[in-house]
Formats: sequence, structure tokens, C-alpha cells
Amino acid sequence: MSAIPLLPAKLWTASTATRTKRCLGLVAASTALALAPTAEASAQGMHRSPHVEETANIVGLKGSVVNSFNRERHAVGAGFSPFYERSLIDGWLEIEASATVLWIENENTVELNSFAKKPFHVNHVVNPYVGLGPNVSIIIGPEETQARFGIHTTAGSYFWFGGKAWGLDVEVVYLMLFAERLTHDLTVEAGPAFRF
Repeated sequence: MSAIPLLPAKLWTASTATRTKRCLGLVAASTALALAPTAEASAQGMHRSPHVEETANIVGLKGSVVNSFNRERHAVGAGFSPFYERSLIDGWLEIEASATVLWIENENTVELNSFAKKPFHVNHVVNPYVGLGPNVSIIIGPEETQARFGIHTTAGSYFWFGGKAWGLDVEVVYLMLFAERLTHDLTVEAGPAFRF
């Protein structure tokens, strides 16, 4: 049997599959739009972060687990991080200041961070964000104390519970410290947050 008569059948099958996928995608998108909760019609209401509607300030305390590495060494440590956040542009821009205290092997580190955060608008319970800003790290070692400068990036989310004044902040932080040896810190943080 020749392969030529099968070619149109294969093309027909491929185009049918493509049409079917497009139809399913259209149905899924229509269903999602139909089931989505309605929001305020104003542009200001559409772009407000849910936690900004009730407050402009957030404070909290997170526990930290850090993985620090460069070309010469690798170390794991832990610590804690108190923070304060303030809304600058409702629903669009927040600024956070934090001081992280870490114990990594035989060194104590104090990290001072100030960074801008972009919140996203999921719902009144889940508020993800990304952030970027400068860092100053004071590393207290057994022989010397040194200061390093770096770039702090973060991605995480608030999860607000109950009366919506208390919640949980969970985030992943990447810190790049500049010195003779470029050092990378990858940190997972989580802890309670309070807004007022």
C-alpha cells in the first residue's frame, strides 16, 4: 500500500487535533471567566492589594534557614529576621526593612536589608510578592569582622487568616555578596506577620 493516500488522512487528523485543542482552550477560558468572582468596576479597586485595603503597615518575625556558598566553601546556618513593611503606592509598591541575624558555622552575620516589593492581587488570603534591593552584611568571625555589600532578591507570599490581622509570611531569598570572593546565600524564611 502506498504512503501517498495516507498523507491526507494524517493531515486531517493533525488539523482535527489542533481544532479540538483550540475549542477546549476556549471552553476552559470561558468557564474561568464565568466562574471568576466579580470585582469593583473602578480601576483603583482593581489594582489594590487586598492587604492594603485594611492597613498600610506590616510587622513580623521570620525564622531562617540559609545555605551559603562560594568557590571555596559551603555552609548551612539558621537565624531569625524581624521586619517592617510600609505601603508606598497602594497595590503597586511596598518597601520593607529587615535585620537578619544568622549563625553559619563559626561566624555570626547581621544582614541589613531595605528593598522594594511588588505585590500581586490573588485574593484576600493569598498575597504573593517579589522584591529587590541593597544589602549590607556584617560578618563577625573568630579572627576579624568585615562588612560586605550585596543585592537582595526575594519572592514569597503572605497568607492571612481569621480576622485578617494575623498571617504567615513565607519567602525565598537570594543574596549575592560582593567581596574578594563572590558569595551566594539562598535562604528560606517563614514566620508570623501582623498588619495595622
